[in-house]
Amino acid sequence: MRLIPATDDNHLAEIAADLVIRHVAEQSDLVLTTPTGRTPIGLYRRLRSEAAAGRFDLDQATVFMLDEYLDLPGYPTGSFQAFLREHLGSLVFNASTTVHTIEPSQTNTAEICANYDRLLDDAGGIDLAILGVGGNGHVGFNEPGATDDQRTHPILLSEDTLQANFPGVDTSLLPSTAVTIGLADLLAARSVLLIASGPTKAKAIAALCAGARIEASPVTHLLDHPDFTVVAEQALLPAR
Repeated sequence: MRLIPATDDNHLAEIAADLVIRHVAEQSDLVLTTPTGRTPIGLYRRLRSEAAAGRFDLDQATVFMLDEYLDLPGYPTGSFQAFLREHLGSLVFNASTTVHTIEPSQTNTAEICANYDRLLDDAGGIDLAILGVGGNGHVGFNEPGATDDQRTHPILLSEDTLQANFPGVDTSLLPSTAVTIGLADLLAARSVLLIASGPTKAKAIAALCAGARIEASPVTHLLDHPDFTVVAEQALLPAR
């Protein structure tokens, strides 16, 4: 694991954007995943800025949504696809970039997952897995208990994850299930870039820094990856 400390959110976004831009410069037709949540917003803002200045694009890239809710009331409001359309916009949703989205359905989940796996295989697998991390160590929606052999699969959302993603929202408006790219494909990615900020991520980052795989902390499974970079706020790192 290569660990890069960042002084704050802005510094984290700058470092992460530079790494993504470097990957795209080396391979313009790369396949990448796009996480959601508060942490990647600054990264996406910087990438859009670079694109607006004519210094960066994802026109030849293939983008896979990392995960999506299956039973979100009022979809697409509050969905991850809506998030990505807002924060990535025309950088990804354009006439050139290939984008694979997960369209929710509660009736043919197995078909959705199998089709996504076929698309991943047809694309040749993931070149750059950009990931965030949850307070309980989840990556994508691979919650504690996820195994390394799982590909795209449905999951039951934990209470911790729902509280983190929908603070203060009435339970009647919350989803209960989601679909995520599994650890098998993330571990098979050529490179993994994980970004982390905010105090709720301290436990997950501490587990990574301890350097030992913990079965109940999915993020630590990535310690087995040969090209794994973590950009984390300095405040999250254990004192030496």
